[in-house]
Amino acid sequence: MMETQRFKRSPAIRCWIKNILDGKRVTNENAIFTIFGKIRRVRIVATIINKREFLRNDKNDFEEEKSSRIDFYLDDGTGLIRAVLWDLVLIEYDEFVKGDIVDIIGLVRSSGDYISINLEIMKKVNEPNFILLRNAEIIKEIKFGDTYEIPEEDTVSEESEIDINDLFKEEDPIQIDTRKEEIFMVIKKVSSSGTGIRFTKLKEIIQISEAELRSYIKDLMEESKIYESETEVYQTF
Repeated sequence: MMETQRFKRSPAIRCWIKNILDGKRVTNENAIFTIFGKIRRVRIVATIINKREFLRNDKNDFEEEKSSRIDFYLDDGTGLIRAVLWDLVLIEYDEFVKGDIVDIIGLVRSSGDYISINLEIMKKVNEPNFILLRNAEIIKEIKFGDTYEIPEEDTVSEESEIDINDLFKEEDPIQIDTRKEEIFMVIKKVSSSGTGIRFTKLKEIIQISEAELRSYIKDLMEESKIYESETEVYQTF
């Protein structure tokens, strides 16, 4: 009988945005160390204070209208964070607008001092008492649960971190992609002058296919190493 391979999934830790922003990046991992320990996935309730859509330019006549991504800027009263949705059908998220209170689950992504969330689930909150309940849950966890001191260092090494129930070891080892690093360095160099670089110019410098370049750019944006300052113009943070 064929044995079914089992995968571990990081739990979604209920917290405030402040807890995420106050955390320290874990070396070589898409994780941060917070007062709740090492976390990769979070669940927060916050208000949408801004929404930005970035359209694709490479769709054909047979595809539904899609965007490269949608950025939601979220505020829960303790802090502000950017949450990103990738490769989606635009109409599915028309209902989410500025001023909506949402309950979200997503993966934390960090680069230097910058932390963002890759959205997995987003739901509107229509019951005001839900916010009070969530806040009470977090307060209870801080007061009676297991909490940790955050190190003063900018990053936390894998050797020094605290492992919570051995749930955070499912990701593959980090491998350096020299081509992606080359693209990042070109964007970083241009960004040092205070301007961004257009996709067409970047493709001219790197000399790879459009599909490959878009794939690398998407990876760098998901890692919060670069951002799209305007349509098809990229800069580093």
